[in-house]
Amino acid sequence: MAFQRARSKDQIQDRIQEIVDAASSIYNLGGYEGLNFSTISEHTKFTRPNIYKYFKTKDEILLVILKEDMKLFVSSLLKSFRLNKCYSLYEITEIWTAALIEHERFLDLFAILFTLIEKNVSVKALSEFKKEVLVTQELLIDLVAQLYPSADNGSIRDFITAQFTLAFGLYPMTKLCRLQLEAIRLSGIDYKPLNSKQPIVQAFINSYTAWKIQFI
Repeated sequence: MAFQRARSKDQIQDRIQEIVDAASSIYNLGGYEGLNFSTISEHTKFTRPNIYKYFKTKDEILLVILKEDMKLFVSSLLKSFRLNKCYSLYEITEIWTAALIEHERFLDLFAILFTLIEKNVSVKALSEFKKEVLVTQELLIDLVAQLYPSADNGSIRDFITAQFTLAFGLYPMTKLCRLQLEAIRLSGIDYKPLNSKQPIVQAFINSYTAWKIQFI
């Protein structure tokens, strides 16, 4: 059967979602390197030229996946805290870190967002993504404002930025491949690979400490 052009908005959205779903599954198995339009074509009813009608690069698809992953992370985080309860710093770090680890692909994609993904998309796709991120970020700001009622808006924004910067920066160091581990061994460097949880918890504590004066 010949490929038929989508004529309604619902049909277009269904096809976009099929492509995104396929890319999501492929990324989960093969990572960034394993994702391309050829593999997406193998998992959908679309040819490569037809995929180009909806996305110009695989990175534009990853922006959609990352946007949805961020929404899921924030939603999970919001559900993890109870309103009007006083949490200790350690409790907050445990809850926040658990939510990050639960949504590991969010960490994985954000770790390469600025160095890879954003450099291979259109201005339109990137600006739309950033607008969505701003909306989701406001939910995080509201959450932190409830956890620290005395904090001003600027301090809250700085805190969130610092926490994510440290977490996304440390995350790749917890996912070293065999080649990297073997190179470390052969080099004689005294280095113990980080686990997924503790460095992120510590990053959160460090970012809190940096801004604790404004939070008091």
